[in-house]
Amino acid sequence: MQNKLVIPFAIWVGLAGAGARAESTSDSLTRIEAETLVLKAREKQLEVQANIVGKQNEIAAKQSITSAITQTTVVGDPVIRAIEGIGSRMFATLQLSDGSIVDVQQGDTLATGMKIVSIGPREVVAQSKNNQRVRLATYSQVNNGFNPSFPGPGLSLPAPQLRGAAR
Repeated sequence: MQNKLVIPFAIWVGLAGAGARAESTSDSLTRIEAETLVLKAREKQLEVQANIVGKQNEIAAKQSITSAITQTTVVGDPVIRAIEGIGSRMFATLQLSDGSIVDVQQGDTLATGMKIVSIGPREVVAQSKNNQRVRLATYSQVNNGFNPSFPGPGLSLPAPQLRGAAR
């Protein structure tokens, strides 16, 4: 009789142990799923923060370009006529306020006392006598507006005829 009780007891213990293992496995899966959700939320948070930083950098770059474009030219500062060179061997051709043209490179000092601090592919930075850095403006030809005596590429009009003029 004791043998008959041992087998059902062993089966019951085995089933109880399997249930405990099944319960711990489901608890483990639930815990892993919760951790995965937390990690995904952190990943999304980092993506949003990276997007914000990217937008802030984009706005800052646009503001610096706008300020560079809208930088007012100080009368008397030289203007850039040309920039040429490769790498660190950059040269700039500047037009001074008296109309003279001079070629410069980094480290040169102009007759006005300005020192050329740097020359880049699209800019020349100089330092004034009072140690203020100035980004030099580019040369632009002044357009005096419409000039009727200037021959244009269009069709020429016939000369106006006066009424009542002596023939």
